[in-house]
Amino acid sequence: MGSRAIPIVLVFLLVFLTWQTIYSSNRDLVRAKEWGELARRALPFGVLLLMALSLFIVQTSRESWVLITWMAASGGGIVAASVFSISSLERRANRAFRRRDYPKAAELYGELAEERPLARNHAFLGAALGASERYEESVSASTRAIEEDPEYGIAYYNRALVRRRQGKTSLAVKDLRKALEVDLPRRFRSAARKMLEELS
Repeated sequence: MGSRAIPIVLVFLLVFLTWQTIYSSNRDLVRAKEWGELARRALPFGVLLLMALSLFIVQTSRESWVLITWMAASGGGIVAASVFSISSLERRANRAFRRRDYPKAAELYGELAEERPLARNHAFLGAALGASERYEESVSASTRAIEEDPEYGIAYYNRALVRRRQGKTSLAVKDLRKALEVDLPRRFRSAARKMLEELS
């Protein structure tokens, strides 16, 4: 393999890993057949794919300005795609949650759940309400998420956290077991197993 092939292999590896990340993070959108929202989330992947395909053309050019222009356009495209892949409302809600401003996050996730009644939005609302110690509302939001998508493990996990705080151990255990049976991201799986061990 020549030295010119190495960047191509690396770019295609990056494209593959990006697609895997996008798909694994958005399986709930596939189940809900929310193709528009999935396409929006996949914008960064599309830009990377375009970048990878255009690399063949760029490599054949001897002009240095072509490579510089390609790099600038690719960088700008990736930034723009990242910005447009998530709505501003969701971005503000996520920011509020990370800042631990849970009442504000709950308000924004509530708006998001009204605007787009997806399981993920109800689950995020449930998490923010639970962190705000509004437990009954949190359980209701998580239950709504489960009704929207019974395979969405984060909703079961969130509801288990709240039920644990409420002292409803048997219900928390039931939710944790269900979360581990369905689509639950890897980073939540170990936490769910640990909590299940503590409660059992």
